[in-house]
Amino acid sequence: MHDPPRILHTPTNTANNPFNLSRAERELGLVSDVVDFMPAPGFEYQADVIRDLSGKPLPMHAAVRGSFLVKAMARYDVFHFNFGQALFPLRARGRVFTELAMLKRLGKRVLVTFQGCDVRPKAQCGCTLAACAARDAWRAPNAAAMLRHADRAFYLNPDLRRYLPGASFLPYANVDVRAVEPAPPPSGDEVVIVHAPTDRDVKGTSHVIAAVDALRGDGLPVRLDLVEGVSHAEALARMAAANVVVDQLVLGWYGGVSVEAMALGRPVVSRIEEAEPGDNPFGDRLPITRADASTIAARLRELVVDRDRRERLGAEGRAFALAEHDPRRIARRVLDGLVPLP
Repeated sequence: MHDPPRILHTPTNTANNPFNLSRAERELGLVSDVVDFMPAPGFEYQADVIRDLSGKPLPMHAAVRGSFLVKAMARYDVFHFNFGQALFPLRARGRVFTELAMLKRLGKRVLVTFQGCDVRPKAQCGCTLAACAARDAWRAPNAAAMLRHADRAFYLNPDLRRYLPGASFLPYANVDVRAVEPAPPPSGDEVVIVHAPTDRDVKGTSHVIAAVDALRGDGLPVRLDLVEGVSHAEALARMAAANVVVDQLVLGWYGGVSVEAMALGRPVVSRIEEAEPGDNPFGDRLPITRADASTIAARLRELVVDRDRRERLGAEGRAFALAEHDPRRIARRVLDGLVPLP
């Protein structure tokens, strides 16, 4: 009897997507670990091993990652690189070199998942961070290096397909939807709208604030709960205490917060690009209220005044999240035909 395949998720646990995918792989009877070298501050995401190299000098990165890579090559059969990053990338003369070719020569399976600004050009993001701009020149060379040796490559946001030839769309696995208890919406006349931006410019927060102010100015019983700088657990608790969740109004796809909101049974508002085939892989089945900067006030007004609509959309969102964002289903899709599955 053969031992089950051993899977490594690294070098980050971005948005908790790798961790939930890994736990689903364990449920399938596989050995699966997450090793995170750049944990996101404030989110308290889990991993099997955390070696925080944030802000550490490059020689320390090289020593720690290099030592780990040697051990990992002896232990794991499948290497799943997240946030489009290798463990040991080297940049030179406009090109990126990685350990992926060596892993392939050793007979390892290589998977890569891209999640957003790891490959999306700065001009298409809306982010104003200097660090983001500094990485822009290396995004395309890095993606090319990763795609060159990957057995399979995935992207979690449909717009990324433009930069990743041969890659496939994959739904978020950032939430174990089955483990989330849908919470009843708060009673009373006041409608609470939660918005939890990781970056106000990218999420279009100023438009959300202006829309809620306009509705309040019209006398509607609505309150905005702007969730920032809190733990992941508190953010989820405040989402559960809300009636509506607004995700983002700038990019063309919903984020992991929408999956969390749908799992809780909350209606979600977000901008969804649908101009071209492939922009929205789910089509009309996606139970998210579409809005952008010009329509957010109108869409929120419709939800504020219609309790039945909020409840219907919340139930539809919960059912959709169970069907499309269950990490177990996604794990099978990622690994089917690549390793033996029960």
